[in-house]
Order: sequence, then C-alpha cells, then structure tokens
Amino acid sequence: MRTSRVPRAFLGATLAATLGATAQGPPGDPLTNAGIQRAAARLDSVFVSRTTPRVMIKGGDFGSYLIARLGVVPIPADLTLRVVVNREHLALTGRLRDVPLRARDVLGPMFAMLPLDTPVAAEIEVARVERERLRFRLATVRVNRLPVPEAILSALMSRMAREYGAPSESGRDLMVRIPPDGNLELVTGWVRVSRSTVGDGGRL
Repeated sequence: MRTSRVPRAFLGATLAATLGATAQGPPGDPLTNAGIQRAAARLDSVFVSRTTPRVMIKGGDFGSYLIARLGVVPIPADLTLRVVVNREHLALTGRLRDVPLRARDVLGPMFAMLPLDTPVAAEIEVARVERERLRFRLATVRVNRLPVPEAILSALMSRMAREYGAPSESGRDLMVRIPPDGNLELVTGWVRVSRSTVGDGGRL
C-alpha cells in the first residue's frame, strides 16, 4: 500500500508556527530592578515634576514598582514570575519554580507536594477607594488553573505578611496615594497614567 505524502506547504506552515511560538516565549514581562526605576521616573514625570500629562508604563516595570512598594527590594533573582496586564487586572504568572524558595517554604506543605512545573497565577485588581487613594488587591491565586479557596488564601497571605512584614495585615492589599487629578488605567500589556491640567501634584 502506498503512503500518502504530506504537502510541503503544510509542513512549512507547521514548522513556521512552531518556531514562532517558541520565539515568543512565555506571556508577559519580567520583573526587574531596573524596571523599578523606570516606572518611578515615569510616574514622577506625571505627578511630581508634572512635565507630561500622561505616560504608558510597561506591565513588567509597573509590577516591579509595586513589588518594591511592598518592601521587596532588590527583587530576588529567583522571583521569575512574569507580569501580564489586561483591562480587568494585573497578573503575576508562571510556574511554581518561579516563586522564591523562601515564599514556597512559608506557603507550607500544600505547595511543597506540587511539581515545580505547576502553573501558578496571582490576579491583582485595582480600584480607586478614595479621592486620593488606589487599592491594589490580590483577588485570586490560581494553582494549576484552579482558584485557591478564599479561606485558605486569606490564611496563607496573613502568614506571608507576618514573615515578610507586608504593609497590610492581610498581606493582600497595597494602598497607594494618587493626586485628585490623577488617573490610572489598565490596558493590554501596559498601565496608562495620566492627570488633568489642573490640581496639586503628589507622589504615587
């Protein structure tokens, strides 16, 4: 019996798609110490020196800035989660191996039993809770794409807060000041920061 041949065009398209997917790598942007400074400079240009009315900040740089605001400076070399931004939330995504070993130890035996290539994601929501205050809240943590139950998540994050000295007792909230005329919006891959042409400046 004669074996049918696969068209060369099909093989070429499949190979190109495979190579393209490999070249793209994992989604999102890395957390970097340089990103902390880049984000801070852009924020100050809008809210402090007021030299520009709006800027776009790459998701990874803004995520790095938030990590620094939580007191994690410098960013550990073994914190290799990536930042993905969409219109609903920011997310830290990756594999369990991308979470620092110390943090994995604090999280306890439930995580210690999981393979290091288990997908993990932490979804962070942003809300303006006062005229001059934004709240960044860890809303959901997903392990192997399944949400960690709320009771377990609250207990784990409270423990993390005690171990790391987080700004809030819950370990899930970061309150950040913003000028009355300031605004922050999430767009795909970016954070847009802007202000109106009137109002007093202030530091985010």
